[in-house]
Amino acid sequence: MAYPFINPVEVLQRRAAETPDRLSHLLLGATEAEDHSLTYSQLDAEVKSMAAFLQSAAEPGERALLVYPTSLEFIVAMYACLYAGIVPIPTNPPGMNRSAQRLEAIAKDARARLVLTTPEYQAAFLAEAAQFPDFAALKWVTRETVRAGGGHSLKIPEIKPESLAFMQYTSGSTNIPKGVLISYRNFSHNMHALHETRVRGGEYADDSAVLTWTPLFHDMGLLIGTFLTPMDGTPSILMPTIQFMQNPLNWLKAIQKFKVTASGGPNFAYDLCVNKIPLEKCEGLDLSSWKIAYNSAEPVRAETQARFAEKFAPFGFRPEALAPCYGMAETTLVISFYTGEKRTIAQRFRRADFEEGRLVPSDSNDPKESVEAVSSGTPLADYQIAIVHPKSRKRCAPDEVGEVWISGDSVGEGYWNRPDDTKHTFGAHIAGTHEGPFLRTGDLGFMYDGHLYITGRLKDLLIVRGRNYYPQDVEMTVERTHPALRAGGGAAFSVVEDNVEQLIVVHETQRRELEGVDWNEVVKQIRANIAREHGIRAHAVILIRRATIAKTSSGKIQRSEMKRRYLENELEIVAEWRAPS
Repeated sequence: MAYPFINPVEVLQRRAAETPDRLSHLLLGATEAEDHSLTYSQLDAEVKSMAAFLQSAAEPGERALLVYPTSLEFIVAMYACLYAGIVPIPTNPPGMNRSAQRLEAIAKDARARLVLTTPEYQAAFLAEAAQFPDFAALKWVTRETVRAGGGHSLKIPEIKPESLAFMQYTSGSTNIPKGVLISYRNFSHNMHALHETRVRGGEYADDSAVLTWTPLFHDMGLLIGTFLTPMDGTPSILMPTIQFMQNPLNWLKAIQKFKVTASGGPNFAYDLCVNKIPLEKCEGLDLSSWKIAYNSAEPVRAETQARFAEKFAPFGFRPEALAPCYGMAETTLVISFYTGEKRTIAQRFRRADFEEGRLVPSDSNDPKESVEAVSSGTPLADYQIAIVHPKSRKRCAPDEVGEVWISGDSVGEGYWNRPDDTKHTFGAHIAGTHEGPFLRTGDLGFMYDGHLYITGRLKDLLIVRGRNYYPQDVEMTVERTHPALRAGGGAAFSVVEDNVEQLIVVHETQRRELEGVDWNEVVKQIRANIAREHGIRAHAVILIRRATIAKTSSGKIQRSEMKRRYLENELEIVAEWRAPS
């Protein structure tokens, strides 16, 4: 579908001119008195001031790292780079499952010229300048730096569709992540798609508001929290991720307070709300404004959706608000989303065939006999989706699971300075044909009745004795075994021992549930449940301390990292069982 081109700089300037006093972004503090906000005119003024300074400090096209917590400063810095013709690179700040070494590595890989950050982060880095000499040598820019160096004039550069808008570094686990190149054409196409989603969902109106708690350097937080609402002229409510993680009820109360119409997160966020919010704490809660509860960034579970809808229905939440979707940094953000009034569509398939990669519909509700898959909606109008055998690169039959390949205008331009990786990931062609190029997503899935279903990551797939097992299924079985096991705190992966792929399960324990628990009995139950529900025997079951599972910034389990820790004996073990050698 051909969309008119969106220039985000012109959009913000128009908002500032037409609705100067309208709320643009609101940052939630720990208390109401600590909330901070920007109107469109205030945002435009701060952006222009910073952009003028950036033009004096770097040449157009040079790269700038943005190292901020969730803040209005991040919003200003992101737009300032666009106004100045500088390429922004949102990055994960230190202290959020990442080290300063990672930031230095990204700076070196991107050949960054500037670091835009807070005085606190700058001081912390420069205090250890000897440890990070290359990073420390970059030009550091804070709000105070801009104010002290004022008086520069601003010339907003011409923005063309093919121009580079920004870079998104992927969430790598052990290797240096790759920088995804997002052009203004990619950005424009995805923003139009998101806007149409809001309109079609009946969510968009003059009094609508969007709330995001996912980090702003993450593609979901970046596109929705930073850019989408100025395009629509509606407010963006920003909640620091820590506020949600410490107490998921904060999220729901903010939705009520600001009459939020669209908000969401990965599947685990909905599980957290169900498992961690006592009903007695929900008295007076009103979720009736919530029209789009998007669920993305990891496979969506029908059970999770049903449990959330049932628990919060008494508080005005409507099941039809649940909106599974699918996206990734390599496609700017969104790939598929809900359509129609019924947004959660699930299909059951015969388990034995599903584990062989075949789709055979089933009428059984018995989890031992069937698998329930949830649609991630329908792809964007101009996307071409191919389901492909990862090794042969041939199209799968309509009744087969394979790797999801995508082509369309939202697909990024490739990886920064990595021609081989770009060719492999962004330049794939169907074997024996001229079809392509396609983006290889690395995700497993299938198309069914026009809907896209995502089953898991290709590299995370467990293949034991010739059968396919999805780690999310095994992890859910473990989690349900005992209340002392932390929700969303497990990793299932395979290792080769004696030339045979073996299943390893690692799971966090609850801090408050440690006393009086017979861990040997819990481990025994885990082994029995895995064998009964999946027909596979665990080679090792290891229970670890709370908050020691490796996750990405968006909360996804890093199974490859947990596998490394297992192999290198780096786990903080509470209890364990290993098969006799």
